[in-house]
Amino acid sequence: MSEERRRVLNNLDRIEDRLRDAPDGLHDAGAPASERDLAASGLDPDVALLWGTYDGFDLGGGEARVYPLDEHAGATEAAEADGRLRPGDRVIGERGRDLLVLAADPHAEGADVVLVEEDGERLPCASSVDRMVLALLGEFSVLFDEDGEYQADLFGDDGELTSAAERRILRRHLDLDPDAPLARFRLAQSLRRAGELRGAAQELRQLLRRAPDFVWGHLELGRVRLGEAKPNDAVAAFRKAAELAADPGLRAHCLALACLALSNMSEKPGPSAQGAKAMPEKTGPSAQGSKAMPEKTGASARDSERAALAAAVLAANPQFTAAQEAAVRDALERGDAAAADEQLALGLAVVPGHLGLLSLRPALAELKAQPTDEADDEDDDPDADVDPALRDDDAERVAARARPKPPPAKAARAPDTGSASSPYGGRKPAKSSGGRQSRRPARSRG
Repeated sequence: MSEERRRVLNNLDRIEDRLRDAPDGLHDAGAPASERDLAASGLDPDVALLWGTYDGFDLGGGEARVYPLDEHAGATEAAEADGRLRPGDRVIGERGRDLLVLAADPHAEGADVVLVEEDGERLPCASSVDRMVLALLGEFSVLFDEDGEYQADLFGDDGELTSAAERRILRRHLDLDPDAPLARFRLAQSLRRAGELRGAAQELRQLLRRAPDFVWGHLELGRVRLGEAKPNDAVAAFRKAAELAADPGLRAHCLALACLALSNMSEKPGPSAQGAKAMPEKTGPSAQGSKAMPEKTGASARDSERAALAAAVLAANPQFTAAQEAAVRDALERGDAAAADEQLALGLAVVPGHLGLLSLRPALAELKAQPTDEADDEDDDPDADVDPALRDDDAERVAARARPKPPPAKAARAPDTGSASSPYGGRKPAKSSGGRQSRRPARSRG
């Protein structure tokens, strides 16, 4: 028996144990698929072991589904018709409105299972189907109590997962699928937002070893390096993200962040400035000239690089600054000073003299000066001590593709992948139906 087959069979035993221990009705597992259906499925024999034991799952009261074999072809055809797949992909399930897909090229994707969003964006999700099911069961064991109801300490007054609960869920997921790129990405985001930059960087290093072409991983690493006052590293990470980004709007966004990092280097001393001061000192008039030269040359090089990046931003998205202006106005209307501040800084990093953006500064200053009703809750905000220029929320992924046509009345929300703020897209998952019974058939090793 191969090592891979032994691993899958061991995980199937663990899945069976978790199904047995779960509250009745929380999960529903199908009976084994027939040998004929398995043979006709075209699945790798080790992958097919899952369906040979459970022909489909309904997990977490409908939060996630793994389709039975007879649904794969229809779901794949429908997704292909919508333009959401690549040649050779196979749809095997869903989570929310997103598809769980067996990737045609797992090595290139960084994961065997990819989450494909409604707009076709692909996020590396799980290292294998059996580990994915096991990890989802682990998540739901944290989320639900023994009666199949939500645990009492998971949600804040706003009805969303607290950052502590989010981390517990993500860590449980990673305990069961250590190579799951998307869960590790979300954990890194959570750590960075809480100011735990070293921990975030460690998570991202592991992520990018597994999924080196994951655009959002490099973008997040750039944000972490900005927080660590390593602007050169931040620029390199943002450039890498831009290089990997297929969408022109996302590419422009990544390059604009690189512009912002360079602008910050010009405005305040960083490691490069400290390095220049640390050079051996000479005496005499010529020494004064030699000390001034590196600083001037460095500033000139940064300005040239920023100008080149700004030109690349506008080449990728000629409407970038107009879109940033619309995003700032929208954030001001919503009273979201942090989002307005970040979008304004991003736009001015690309076009410092943009009159439309500059005209919004007084309104932003007025909004910042307003007292907030949430002042007493600042101690509970993991982002309270984070530089506003480094903050982001679910709207970043929309801002990355922002277009100036015409701005919506309400801020658009990021694609619903359980993205930036929680594994569930900022929403509570569906509750257990309470009416189903899990079917746990005896397994034949075959």
